[in-house]
Amino acid sequence: MKLNTLLALTLVAVVAGCAAKPPRVAQEKVVDVDGVTLKFNGSFDDKKNLLILSVNNDPIMQGKFPPYTPTQNLKAKYKEIELRSHCYFGSVLGNQGGAFGAIAGIVQSSNNSTADKCELYVNNELVEHLYF
Repeated sequence: MKLNTLLALTLVAVVAGCAAKPPRVAQEKVVDVDGVTLKFNGSFDDKKNLLILSVNNDPIMQGKFPPYTPTQNLKAKYKEIELRSHCYFGSVLGNQGGAFGAIAGIVQSSNNSTADKCELYVNNELVEHLYF
């Protein structure tokens, strides 16, 4: 009986571990700036609350969202090119749960700002968006 219980608990633990959500990945966007091709992509790991933005497959910007804060502003230089992003992740607030999460979802819906996205700037000019 104890062996069956132990096997059942082990199976549940393995299934729960395998069911972990993989990070959300944004579709790659390609921008040409002064003859330089920049391939932007990114990932967001809900469990770790970690946003990583990459240029030409080099992870150059990353950050975590502070509690109850759906925005993240990141900056970096890539081959002497100034890059920055302004990210808004409505899911960060919605995932808080409880009354706060419900109210945040209603406010975001009324403002049409429910998407998880990053605006990408090159040399202070908006060039593209990544959607997660």
